[in-house]
Amino acid sequence: MNVETLAERCQEGLKHARRFGADRAEVYGEKVRKLSATIEKDDLQLSESHEEMMIGIRAFVGEAVGFASTNDISGLKEACRDAVALAKASPGDPHNVLPAPVDIEPLDGIYDPAAEGFSAEDAVASAIQMLELAHSIDRRLILGDANFTAEVFSRVIANTSGLAASERGSVFTYFALATAKEGDLVSNFDFQFDASRFVEGIDIEPITRRACENALGSLGAGKGKSFNGSVVLSPNAFSELLIGLILFQTNAKNCLKGMSRWKDAIGRPVASVALTVIDDGRLSGGVASSSFDREGVPHRRISLIEEGRLISYMHNSYTADALHTSNTAHGSGSARSLPGIGPTNLAILPGKGTKEEMISEVKEGLFVTRFSGNTNPISGDFSGVAKAAYLIENGKLARPVAGTLIAGNAFDALKGISGISEERERIYNFTLPYLRLEGVSVTAE
Repeated sequence: MNVETLAERCQEGLKHARRFGADRAEVYGEKVRKLSATIEKDDLQLSESHEEMMIGIRAFVGEAVGFASTNDISGLKEACRDAVALAKASPGDPHNVLPAPVDIEPLDGIYDPAAEGFSAEDAVASAIQMLELAHSIDRRLILGDANFTAEVFSRVIANTSGLAASERGSVFTYFALATAKEGDLVSNFDFQFDASRFVEGIDIEPITRRACENALGSLGAGKGKSFNGSVVLSPNAFSELLIGLILFQTNAKNCLKGMSRWKDAIGRPVASVALTVIDDGRLSGGVASSSFDREGVPHRRISLIEEGRLISYMHNSYTADALHTSNTAHGSGSARSLPGIGPTNLAILPGKGTKEEMISEVKEGLFVTRFSGNTNPISGDFSGVAKAAYLIENGKLARPVAGTLIAGNAFDALKGISGISEERERIYNFTLPYLRLEGVSVTAE
């Protein structure tokens, strides 16, 4: 089914919903072809290829809403009937609204026609290339987990307010999780990720090499030191420790529920002046770039935090109406469910100075490349193991350490940021720098 036919089915769904008694309706359709190859324990384990079409119907009866979905086009009429029936049986809410139709500017650079010819064999070849590269770097290396995935998709949305939009996209994602072993010595794992929207942009070597070199660097890690002080986070550790809290606090739904500590903080400082967080759904080459969100609202660049001050929450149509503000086009999700709220291409703007310069200013500290633990998104308390960590002594990485715990409070950490690097790396749909925090509790087991 091509995108034009999918659009026709969505319009057909709107007619069905109206006939069954919907006052308003939205139909969202998507078709995805996905190819993947996975490496586990240094061996190719799995190759998958599948194609799926899904249509989701959101029906409104008065102020109530009902939702149903189907992956069988012959079941579209029945799914529309179910959505309307659920709406009639649901309580009303005045904030159940549909976005008004607006002009959507098509976004270039998200679809590569050459992706249509990309095969499962090509995905396997890319995965094997990662494995062979790791072995060529050093025989002590093991790819504990690695994956190459190719997706080609079509998206269509239509609603009874007159909104109609469609687009095609392609994305190739790949990651490597490497470790090293020599005799009884085993290194920590190191994880690296990258992506491309175009076949010609696929380049698995940099992330594979970086993961392997970092794993080798932590081989023979010893006991660390206990102190309270500076911790430098890699982009990956930054993502694991702090990004979830930022997303939770800026989610407008959590503000409505009273769960966000930042629910009344627009315009107020919530972090160091060094921190600026943006979300750009139209970012060139972005993993999550598209011209419109799950509800058909055009994407644009949004500042969430600017020089430490909270500027905006992430909104979909429901929360924007409830909080009497503009929709930020953060409606998220698939055709399987009602629209939620989520980021597109979240980025921390680069700071001044390199990672090495940040480290050079630390007399005693810890450099963390992975974090395995928990950050409570409500209280902000975090604790966990610093994976692939290195002691910093007199401005230099002294030696790798294992079994080191770090703990603190993420809200305090954000306000106490003392350094942000100019270099950044991509972790899924996040673009993140190296970050230096102060006052973190470091405990050597």
